[in-house]
Amino acid sequence: MTKMDWTPLFLLRTVLFPKALLGLRVFEPRYLDMISASLRQGRDFGICLSHPRGDGHAGPELVGTLARIVDWGGEAGVLQVQVQGQERFTIQDWRYDGPLAVAVIQRWAAEPIVPMCRESDVLRSILEELVGKEPAAEMDASSAGMILAQALPASPEEKQQLLLLRDPLERLHRIMDLLNQRGP
Repeated sequence: MTKMDWTPLFLLRTVLFPKALLGLRVFEPRYLDMISASLRQGRDFGICLSHPRGDGHAGPELVGTLARIVDWGGEAGVLQVQVQGQERFTIQDWRYDGPLAVAVIQRWAAEPIVPMCRESDVLRSILEELVGKEPAAEMDASSAGMILAQALPASPEEKQQLLLLRDPLERLHRIMDLLNQRGP
């Protein structure tokens, strides 16, 4: 019988996408301890969209993204952390270990590397504003879609639906649809 590897989860009302950056303000003791352990051990943790369970606790959506700390600092009991999304994962099993949610996860395979379609000129111009002209010109559809989805002014539930997609061109198409629904 093998020992299960439990990954700590940060349950939020936001979604983290692979390759995208997300700033976190951490002040709850359970998450301060988790971030401290992650820094000491050089280990990623999971970020999952949370939803109420009805028992006073939050539960995770079953698909999330591993987060790697890329910068941190802070003062007076508040830690400012910037994380970068790594692989997506599916939760196989989860539980609360004291105040912290932990899960056994299965990592997703990387998406195929495909170029952005020509119809994505609007998306490419938004991407250039986010990351610069040169980096945007070299991005494949998956990387571009993940960064655009992170910046998209959409609800957490809409973003979760984008995270679930496995086709990078479909994600770009859905992002364009969401932008069109919101108008100019």
